Parts: sequence; C-alpha cells; structure tokens
Amino acid sequence: MARRRSSAFDVSFPEEAGQRAAEHIADGNNSAPQSRSSSVASNSSLGKRKSDEPGRARAPKLQQLPKDAYYRKNPKYLLESKNLIIDGEDPDLEEGEDEKPIRELYDFYVFDPIHRNELVSLVGLEQDDGVERQFEAAGKVRAHFASDEDEGQEEEEGEVQPTSVHLTAIMRYTVDYTRENEPFYIETEYAWYILKTPAEEYKPFYQHFYNSRRIAQLVISWALKRPQESLSTFLGRFTSRVDMFGRTYLEQDIWNSVPEIQECVQDEPESRRIRSAPFVKHILRNAPPISESSRPPPRREARNKHLPKNKASIGNPDLAVLKAENQNTTHVTPRIAKLVQGLVRESMEVVGPPPPPVNKAEVEAERKRAFEQLCRLHTKAKKLKKNIEYNKQDRIEGNLEYCKVIKIEYKPYMVGDIVLVPRDPVLALGWPTPKVGDKIYDFFWFGKIQSISPANQNAHLHWFWHGSETAAMQEVAHPQELFLGKECHWVSLHNIVDKVTVHFCPKDGVNVKPNEFFYKFTYDAALAAYTSMDAQQLELIFSQMPPDNCLPCLLKAEQRQMKSPQELKDEQGFRNGVSFGGKHFHLEDFVLYHRQDKGDGPADIGYITGVEFRRENTMVTVRKVGRIASLGDLLPKRMLRDERHLYLTRENTTVDVQDLIKVIYVPCTQSFLPPHVTVEDWLDLSHNHFYVKYTFPRLRVKSWNDRTKITWPKLGVCTPCCRERLKGRKAIYAFLQQAEKKRLSTLDLFGGVGAFSRGLSDGSGCLEVTHAVEISPSAAKTFKRNSPQTVVYNQCANIMLRYAIKSYEGHDVETPKQLFNGEDLPEPPEQGYIKVIVAGFPCQSHSTLNMYKKEDDVKSNLILTTLSFVDFYRPTYAFFENVPGFLNFHLNAERANEHGAAGEIERGGLKLLVRAMIDMGYQVRHGLLQAGHYGTPQRRMRFFLIAAKEGHMLPAFPQPTHDFPDTHEIKNRDGRVIPVRATRGTAAHPFVTVEDAIGDLPRFDWNHPRPDREPLDKRDKRRRRAATVPSFECKVSEQHCGFKGRIGYYSEPKTTFQHTARLNPTTDIQHYTKCLIPKKVERVVSIPLKTGADYISLPNEQLEWQIADPMSSIARNNYKRGIYGRLDKDGVFPTTVTNVDPTAKQSRCLHPYLYRIVTVRELARSQGFPDSFNFEAIGGNVVTMHRQIGNAVPLPVAHALGRQLRKSLFRKWEAQRAEAIQIDDDEDENDDHHNENPHHMAVVAPGGNGSDDMDIYE
Repeated sequence: MARRRSSAFDVSFPEEAGQRAAEHIADGNNSAPQSRSSSVASNSSLGKRKSDEPGRARAPKLQQLPKDAYYRKNPKYLLESKNLIIDGEDPDLEEGEDEKPIRELYDFYVFDPIHRNELVSLVGLEQDDGVERQFEAAGKVRAHFASDEDEGQEEEEGEVQPTSVHLTAIMRYTVDYTRENEPFYIETEYAWYILKTPAEEYKPFYQHFYNSRRIAQLVISWALKRPQESLSTFLGRFTSRVDMFGRTYLEQDIWNSVPEIQECVQDEPESRRIRSAPFVKHILRNAPPISESSRPPPRREARNKHLPKNKASIGNPDLAVLKAENQNTTHVTPRIAKLVQGLVRESMEVVGPPPPPVNKAEVEAERKRAFEQLCRLHTKAKKLKKNIEYNKQDRIEGNLEYCKVIKIEYKPYMVGDIVLVPRDPVLALGWPTPKVGDKIYDFFWFGKIQSISPANQNAHLHWFWHGSETAAMQEVAHPQELFLGKECHWVSLHNIVDKVTVHFCPKDGVNVKPNEFFYKFTYDAALAAYTSMDAQQLELIFSQMPPDNCLPCLLKAEQRQMKSPQELKDEQGFRNGVSFGGKHFHLEDFVLYHRQDKGDGPADIGYITGVEFRRENTMVTVRKVGRIASLGDLLPKRMLRDERHLYLTRENTTVDVQDLIKVIYVPCTQSFLPPHVTVEDWLDLSHNHFYVKYTFPRLRVKSWNDRTKITWPKLGVCTPCCRERLKGRKAIYAFLQQAEKKRLSTLDLFGGVGAFSRGLSDGSGCLEVTHAVEISPSAAKTFKRNSPQTVVYNQCANIMLRYAIKSYEGHDVETPKQLFNGEDLPEPPEQGYIKVIVAGFPCQSHSTLNMYKKEDDVKSNLILTTLSFVDFYRPTYAFFENVPGFLNFHLNAERANEHGAAGEIERGGLKLLVRAMIDMGYQVRHGLLQAGHYGTPQRRMRFFLIAAKEGHMLPAFPQPTHDFPDTHEIKNRDGRVIPVRATRGTAAHPFVTVEDAIGDLPRFDWNHPRPDREPLDKRDKRRRRAATVPSFECKVSEQHCGFKGRIGYYSEPKTTFQHTARLNPTTDIQHYTKCLIPKKVERVVSIPLKTGADYISLPNEQLEWQIADPMSSIARNNYKRGIYGRLDKDGVFPTTVTNVDPTAKQSRCLHPYLYRIVTVRELARSQGFPDSFNFEAIGGNVVTMHRQIGNAVPLPVAHALGRQLRKSLFRKWEAQRAEAIQIDDDEDENDDHHNENPHHMAVVAPGGNGSDDMDIYE
C-alpha cells in the first residue's frame, strides 16, 4: 500500500509519529459518515499559541501513547463474517434492505495484525506513521437497539451474554460532532460498531484518540445549541463535566485540544455559524494557522456518505423522544441539588436559587474538631476498669435491684440518657488508632439507657442504628442521623464511654450542632423499613419504671407468647379454638394451611372440627376443602372456574397448629340475598373471601354427579368471627363512602399508559389520577383515551418540573407545548394539591459491561427529577417502581461526600433515593415483588418503594395471593429476607396460566405464505383446520393481521381472570398481530403445535442461518432454546417486554396452539389489562403498542399495592373516628337485620367494585 504524505501530526510530533500507528484502509462501497471520518486527514499544523492572554503557558503536547503493547488473539472469539448473527439481532432483512447492522463493542482492542497484533490508536486511520499498517479490533459485541427499554426486564433469563468477536478490517471511524451525545463508530465490511468501553490494557490508546475528539464534539454541539454563550459560561459548564473514564474536565483540556477543535470546526458545513459563537471565537483565537500545503486533500466520496441509521427510529416520534440528543438537562430543586453535590456528575439545572457554595475552611475546621473529639473518646475507651458509684436513695422504689442514676468516672448517667459503647468488632481488633476521616460511629454504638443494675454493674440499652449502618443508605446517610432500632442488650457499665446529645425529631436535622445527633424514625432491619414512632406507645412504655420500660423486651415477650399455642374458650367457658402466631383459629373456621404433600401448588384448605392440645404439640382436625376450578373437565362445559369457589368434603385430616396460615371466610351461596347482596359483592370486598355451594365425599372427585348442595343451616360457622367480620364490613363500608367523596389527587410521573396509577386507584378506591406526565406521544394519547378525566402532559418531566415551579412562583415562563399536537400545555397543579405521586422512573440497567459510565446519563438521573417533584409537591404518599437491576445501579461520585465516599458507590441509586426521601420527612420501605404472586399470568420481578409522610401510616407490602413457581427469596443486602411469603404451598390460589388468561379470545392462524413448499399431507391438514380456525394472510405491507373492532369471543369466560377482563364491553378488541416478512411467517407456521417447540423443530432448509455454522454464536451458546419459541398453555408468559418478535431477545412469543405469534390483546392480558383498555399508536404501529404494554406495571400488582394503601388509610380513619366519637358497639351489631342470623351475610361495597384485603380483621 502506498504511503501517504506526512500529516500535521507527523510534523509537530515526530517522536510520536515514529512510534505509533496508522494507515488508512481503502474505502469500499458501503455507507460511510457524513461528518468527519477516518478518510479526512488532520487539517492543522501545531504552532505557538498567541500570547494575547498574559500568564497562559503554551499547551503541552497531546497525550503520549504508552509503550508498545500487543493483543493476544483468543481462539474462542468468533471471526466476523456476513453470517454472524448477534443475540437479539434479526437475521432476516426485509426485501430490498441492505443496511449493515449496528452493534455495540465493549472491552475492545484495536491492533495491527501485520505487526504482531501491536495495539494502535485509531488516530492512525488518518495519520501516517511511515509504517504500512492494517487495523482490526476484537471485543465483546451486543446488538444495538433503537430503545434500551428492555434492558434489565428479563431478570429470570439473566443478563444476555455478549458475543466475543474478532472484527475484520476497520474501514473508518465516524464521529458526528454536531450532536453532543452521538457515539463514536467504527465500520467494517459487515457492520457498524458503537465504541462503548475499551479493555483496560487498551484504555490509554483509546484515550489518546478519544479525548480531544470528544472535547471537539462538546464545543461544536454546544456552539450550535447555545450560539450566544460566553467563554466563562462555557468553561463553567465544561469543567463540571466528567469524561467516560471518570475524570473531571479541566480548562487546560480545552487548550490542549485546540488543534483538533480547529480542524473539526473547519470540516463542518456550518463552520461559519459555529465560529460565530463567542466562546468558540475565543478558543480559536489561540489556534495555530492552518497550513494548506501540509494538509492532504479530503476524499469527496467519504464526505457524501451518512452515519448509520436505525430504521426503527426513523419517522417514529415515540422513539425520537428517547434518543440521546433529544434529552433535556436534568432539572432539580435546590434541596435535591444540595443533597447530590459530589454524587452525580451531570451538570444539572437548579430550578430556584442554587445551593450555597461549600465553605471549605469551615468544613475542614469541623472535621478537625470531630477528629479531636473522636481521639478523646478513643482514649477514654481504653480504660477498661472504671470507677462506679451510686447512692442508695437513687434506687427505684418497689424494685431495689435497679437505680435511676449512677456515676461512671464521677460523671452521672441517668435512665433515658443516650450513651456511647465500643463496637464489638473494634474491641476484637484491639482498638486500632483513629485515622483522619474516621467517624464516631465507626468506633461506637449508640444506646439509650432503659435500666441500671448497680449490683451487676450493667445497664440495659435500647440500641440506635446510625444511618450508615442501615442496609438501604450506608455511606450516603446523613452523618448525624440515628434511627431507633428494635434491639436491646445488657452491657457492662465499664463499657460506657460517654454521653452524647441526641435530639428527637427536629424539624431540620441539618441545624443540629456538628457534635450532636438526631433521630425521627425507627429502623426495622428485618423489613428494611424506616417508619414513624408511635409516640403514644413510647410515652406509655417509657413512663413505666425499670425494667418494664423497654419496648424491645416487651415485643420479644409478646412474640414468645405468640409462638406458644393458647387455648381459646367461648362465653360459657368451653374450649372453642386455639390462638397461635397472633391469630385466633376457632371451631367451624375455614383455614389455609401449609400444603401437606410438599408438592407444588397453593395452600391446602380445611374446615376446623376439633383441636387437641398435646404435650409435644397441638393438633387441629379439619375437614378437607377443595377448589372447584381444580376439577377441570369434570365441570359442566359453561361453568365458570372461579378460583374462590370451594367445595366441602367428608374427608378428615389432622394438621399441626404451626402449619395453619390464616382464617378465610366461606359462607354458602344460600346466605346471599340478591339484589341487596351478591356473591360478587362479597368477593370484591377481600381476597380472603370465598364461597361454597357443594359437598363431595372425598377431595379427589370422580364425578360431578357426586355432589350434594349445602344449605346454610347445615354449615356451621364461627359466630364470634362472623360477627367481627360483619362489624368490620360496616366500618369499611362507611370509610369507602367517605373516601369516594374526597379521593386523593394523584400525579403519575413517567406515566406510560397509566397502568401503575390505575391499579393503585382501583385497588384502593381512594385515589383519583388527576394529572400525568408522559413523554411518548402515543402512550400519552393512550393514557388520555382510557382516563379522560386525567390532565395528561405529553412532555419531558424536566420541562414540566420547571414549568410547575416557575408558574407557582409567579415567573413569566413560556408555556411548553404538547408533543403530540403542538398545543399549549394545561396549567400544572398547584403546590399542595397533589396528595400521591406515582413514578416508574427510568433508570439505566446495571450491566457488567458498563465498566465506564456515560459521562452524563440523563435518563439515569431522572430519579433526581422524581425526587424534585416530591420535594415541590410534598405528597402524603409516593409509590416508585423500577426493574430489579435498579438495586445494582451504582453512583460514580466525582468527589468525596460528607462520609468521604468517592468513586463508585455500590447500589448508590437506592441509597440516594432512600436518603432523599428520609431527608424530606418520609417513611420508607422497599423490596421486590413477583407479579405472578398477585394473579398476573407472567413471570415479572420488580422493585418497589413505598413512602409516606411522617405521622401517616406506611403501607406494607402485600402478601402473595397466588402460588407461583418462582421461589427465589427476596433478600436485603445483609441477607435478611424481605417478609413477603413466597414459599410454595402457602398462597390461597394457584397461579394464573396462559390458558387461564387468553383461552376465551377469538382464534385465528396465519396463512402459510408459500403453501407450494409444504408437503401435500400438511397442506391438506391445514385446509381441514381452516374449517374451524380462520386463517389470515400476514402481509408485511399491512399494519396488522387479525381482528379489530367489536367482535364475539371464542367462548364464555371460563376463569376468574377472563371474567374480570371482560367486565366492561370493549369498542375495539385489538386482537391482531404485527406483520412479519414472508420468511418469518413461514417459520412461525412451521413450528409444531407442541409445548416448548422452537426453531430446533424447523425443517433443515429453514435453518441455514441458525445452525449451519457450528461456530455461530447460537451454536457456541449450546444452541440456546427459545427462538421461534411456543408458549406453554399451562405455564406463564415470560417477562413481557417491548420487543416482541420470534427472533428477539424475548423470542418465546408463539401462541400455545395457534399458528401465529401472540396478539396485542393477548399481550395486554399478560399484564392484566382489561379488554376495554384500548391502545393508541401514531400511524397504527403495532410495535408501539407492544412497547406500551411491555413498559407497563402489571395491573394486578398495582391493585395489590392499592389494597395495602386502603388498609393504611382505613386504620388511620378508624383511629381518628375512635378519638372523635363514642362508638355504640351494640348498635353496630344489631342495626342490620341480617346480623340476627350470621349465616345471612349482607355485604355491600360502593358501586359493587370495592376491593380490599381485609386481613386487618385477623
């Protein structure tokens, strides 16, 4: 290959040019960049910078390359070829489509294969070092998608592993300097690759290439975006940024990059406009003159080429709003801005006065004083034997073993004082000497003295947790905040070091003196919950004399008592049940108990007939109870298989009392008196409500004709439980009537189609979704169509935050526009109006490939926007949702925070979220919920956080109502299990299957696109099938294939799920699929109608791209199953994602017994959407509907969370009513004529659609 003439780089840096890479690979005929690429040589000579700014030294040379290094080829890497298919890529191009795929390259090396694989900089592609070179790369490759919405969605599949690939010759690199967030590309003969993260050994080589070009990209893109910006403003913005390697930019970086900036500006079509920006003028004033004689002529053919384009995003407004270049700067309130100082690298927009600058001298002085205090305490603690004194008159009257005051080293300590005690690990280490930066809480525990025993020389302490010791905050906790725990212990008086000042619940903890502490919440390590203290309970307990004034001791005693079975007696003194685990189980109660056969499935059900107290255990005798739905084909054809329809048997068994779970309420159908009360009203009131109609001889039913109808006189019920239930029913009825009149105004941020807020509203009956913010135009239109009373803002949440705050403060702010129609946005809700905020905020999923985080990942920082909305509106409740990967979302602190934490903060997203909510006065609990546990026919784990203002009851997480195959324990970081009962055999209902969810929907197949290619017997079989199952031609030119509008169903609803989905009529069934190209359709209709069938079952002639090459990524992945995969009708849907396709990452999407993929309506059912819920999509794009469904929170999960909110609101309402009025219990029991006979149960909820988990009456 002919040598190119010397470049400016060669002339200016001959020592580097003599050592390092580059040779240009000849251009091919494939698409190339529009912006500068490798084919454009360096355009400038480096000369002395003009000395018009006194004191500025000449810029140093560009970063030196490291010493020679070499890449070691890995034989396990696949060689790039035209047949290479990366997991998640669609191998089938549409007719006439010849675009190269776009991929992502991680852990990469670039090297010269003809010089022993020497590592080289990409600079060499455009600058000749006098050596004939070639350029290749190797690394881990992933498919690139127009949207990253599915990242972290499929947790049960695990993270998709990248494919290790050795790339063919690099043709060029490409950078679009006009777009701030546009990535850097390289192009080979077969694909475009986005350069994500270099391998550690290659990092200095990539920095040599990347740094100056990235700075040029920032300068040019900002000049086009902010044409009037001054140099000082630009430098302020620039020096607050961090590069991809975690280094904060310095002003000197600009001056070092001037030659590259000048060259890039010169090559831009809008060069004159860029140069006119004041800050660019100033920068280029220091540039050396361009020597045209030393500049190689540009290649015209390269300048006319274009950057790679992702076809899916072209002309799609729903994807366009998600593109990096269309993201707005993160907006935050001053409080949140102050909180995240040093923890977030993005330069954020503070809406309001910015936080005051940190007084470094004052901070340093405080640190010095704190360290001196720690050293003094450390010295005091070394004295292991202390002088102990007390006066007899200080002993407690009536219990002389304890005293109120004692002197330790002549200093008095009283009951109620908070003291410091050395931490056990510190003692074990032999008291290491404190180091600068150590804190008091690194060496000492905090405890409140509850009692003092001078005889034993010990004190009983109620422990506090320092925020840094709690699982959810650790290093981001407020350094002065404590949390009252549920633990206590006796400690030696000799271990008490000193007293410490701790304030209870100050209005603003930051005003506490530096050497003092404060607390406002309790911390329950078992629940990972931060909650308000019951002030009345604490006051009552603390008013007691020692040793009866310790709350943890009283709770432990209560727990011990609950673990021991206690006999229950009726009013006449006869035994009528047993108390265990805090629950009462009476004779004639229906109960759930642990499944006795130890197999898979829900809990067993029994009807208590006897209790026997034995010396070693307590046994309960029950009559076995079965589920009507489990009888399957024995049932009449049109009978609803209601999961809460039970049958009684004459079969008895005995159960250990420890296996009892809870009481359920099961009247016979004859007890209901329509129209005053119906079975539906009864079931809507609680998940613990069932009904019974028949008796069978045994649990294993042989014939439907063996049944005997039950009448209420023959079904004994527990009268006390029934009366209590009816009393509770009356109370909840009164509560719901009041709640209906004054629902809580709710704002749904990042609302999608509104599933999260809709489920919470329906489940609680106490919310009204008044406002919603959603950036996707189609999703916003869907939200509005299905919730017409909601004010929907189709705009970025950052823009909305600015609009809301500026409007409230009376500023003259320009009204933003609705993205879907360009009209002015409605006015935002006023401060104080919003009572509930719901947010499924986006967050970059944690990935092991993200070794270097993107400098300013705006979408990840939307958590800060969410917190700012909470800060501005201060709602009573907040509900947040995210993928499980959020728990692994790390922060990259640019500098040490108040704890000294810097660099990567593990689980930093969660820690920051919890810290912020607690700082704003909110109680918090968080955990993971499995959607299948709440009646969703899908495997979908999600992170949830619930918050409530101090003084309001914090809702608990709902216990599973459905058994589910996923038995993963949900644990905190410290290994403690979140108390959501996920054990098999303990839930009330079996899981909802695919068939349970979609079996009643109309049936249709796809036509075979090439029937002439099928054998005659298969063609004949398909022809006969068409007589009973209609089939449609799936044309890629059409929007969709299937049914739309109002049509009938295949059958009457057979399951509770189907019945619920069809409660309200639909105007458009939307029972259609997206349309695929003929090759894909042919493969889909060729997959056998067998459970679990996939591409392995395809004829050989259709497998050329899957397994023809044993070196393919699929083959090397042990022929990963699932591509063109068929669903199991008796199983559940895999996690419903936004990309539904037989070759996508989630490719098991073929209908269980029809020749097609699943429809929009079937996917909607997988998420719990009712059939009356219709989806809007610009241009009728079915894929857009898929995205809306895949992004939604399953309605059954949101509904379950809503029931828990109702429970909390109801308890508060009851407490307030008890304080305000005297309740006449006799009237409550007698004013309903049905209460005269407890078998007749009049159960009514407002509108017939109330739904509350009435466990509150257990």
